[in-house]
Amino acid sequence: MRASLLADRYAQALRAAIGDSARLEQAGGVLNTLSVLHADNPDFRMAMENPVLDLATRWQLLEAVLQAQSAPDEVSRLLHTMLERNRMAALPQVAARFESHINEWLNRVEASVVTAVPLTPELEGKLVHGLQRFTGKTVYLKCKVDPSVIGGLAVYLWGVFFDFSVRTRLERLKQKLLTEEMTHGN
Repeated sequence: MRASLLADRYAQALRAAIGDSARLEQAGGVLNTLSVLHADNPDFRMAMENPVLDLATRWQLLEAVLQAQSAPDEVSRLLHTMLERNRMAALPQVAARFESHINEWLNRVEASVVTAVPLTPELEGKLVHGLQRFTGKTVYLKCKVDPSVIGGLAVYLWGVFFDFSVRTRLERLKQKLLTEEMTHGN
């Protein structure tokens, strides 16, 4: 719990330091890239997290990575602060919390849509428009094709699964018929 709270505070502080939307996106991208580096490169992770190593050396390594990523100044200041306080182990959580808040801060939501065939641009536009009216937010669609859906669509939005597929309708009809058959006898 404490690590999550700390990560959220760092993410909120970075948000407060960054003014415009484009810079939020850039900061999120840099944090995500560094989080992947932290996870995938044990040498980098050890160098950032080992307080026995000289702080100046760790600082230089972090600065080189930040420059290679063209990191915004606000991200650089945050990560240097985390390095000085020996909190670089929280980098993945900070990146995740920041990413999860970006949609909230930019008044947008991501919806995943599964269909049997690819959506036409016209249908995709209508779906986006309908979801924007429903949510009151800008909607970004992630579309996936799954032939087992048969027809219709399934939408995953805000942690809720809305299933309007033909497959699900047929399954419900089957269950209803089986239930009626059992209650009325053979």
